[in-house]
Amino acid sequence: MLDLTTKIEQIFIESGKRILVTSDIHGHLSYFKKVLKKASFGDDDILFIVGDMIEKGPENLDTLRYVMELSENRNVIPLIGNVDAYRLKLIYGLSEENVNSFYNYVLNLRQWTGTSFYEELATECGYTINNPEDILRSKKDVINHFENEFNFLADLPTIVETQKYVFVHGGLRERKVSDNSGRTVLELTKYDAFAENTPYIFDKYVIVGHWPVVLYGSNIPQMNPIINRDKKIISIDGGCGVKKDGQINLLIIPDINCSVDEFSHISYDEIPTVCALESQSPSTESVYISWLNKEIRILNKGEEFSHVEHLKSGRKLQIPNSYIRNETECFDYTDYVLPVKKGDRLSIISRNSKGCIAKKDGVVGWYCGKF
Repeated sequence: MLDLTTKIEQIFIESGKRILVTSDIHGHLSYFKKVLKKASFGDDDILFIVGDMIEKGPENLDTLRYVMELSENRNVIPLIGNVDAYRLKLIYGLSEENVNSFYNYVLNLRQWTGTSFYEELATECGYTINNPEDILRSKKDVINHFENEFNFLADLPTIVETQKYVFVHGGLRERKVSDNSGRTVLELTKYDAFAENTPYIFDKYVIVGHWPVVLYGSNIPQMNPIINRDKKIISIDGGCGVKKDGQINLLIIPDINCSVDEFSHISYDEIPTVCALESQSPSTESVYISWLNKEIRILNKGEEFSHVEHLKSGRKLQIPNSYIRNETECFDYTDYVLPVKKGDRLSIISRNSKGCIAKKDGVVGWYCGKF
């Protein structure tokens, strides 16, 4: 079994170098490459990859190998994420007792994304996964064949501290960085809603992924990095691989000595775009229904839309039936109306007879005009 212990590294970054930070690639290699290209990433930049490089995407193994290739240069610093760590733990711990649940997970990922990390590993070793027994049969060869890849993941730092910023996938459990050395890798890489749940105000900005930033909102869904100036936390997970309207974010810090006001970001997704032909004003009230508050009650079911009550907010609204599950749940829906000017580019997430749900500059909502 690989040694998955918490590793804390300190590095010094010289002034004059741009710092780029991304996270939660989740096997979306094309997203990762294109956001780096969009940023004109080069040898003079410092790139932090704050965990969760694999799973939930179409190119998990290739993504990992690309990160390994990049990290041969000292200017690329990957960290381990909870999915990276947990996948290693599962693979090495596969047994007759847990293989059925793992096989079901592989099937779910196959249905969701067309593949899974383990399935890609087994395929390269000459195996086809058709049942739980295939997983157990392939385990030894997978572990032997991918020793370099697994060692790379296991050796990644959990926390990287610089003179002004701290990087960790999930969050710090203790205010002082060194005090987190006694915490497990999974405690530090899986810290749900870190910016809300931590009781601490940190001395340095802590830059994290893991928790999609959209989940911090209850009214308007937006995927862009969030800077919490009160607690000194920057959350950058754009929901790539876990949200159909998600994106990969790249935080841009112009210089180690610059102020937070000088930060910017770019993002990338592959949602089809159109040009808006009409302007519209934003709505003043709205709700965002995520999996955290998904419970609804159908008041009147229609052919295309249903009139429902959102139980947490008490708001009554029309929801496309395509967003309703099992008559009692709704996922990733908003009734927010986007501010749009003629000529704006919109990413079209879904269409219906009333208009479309679109994303503009990382914010999701309705557009009811022509395009």
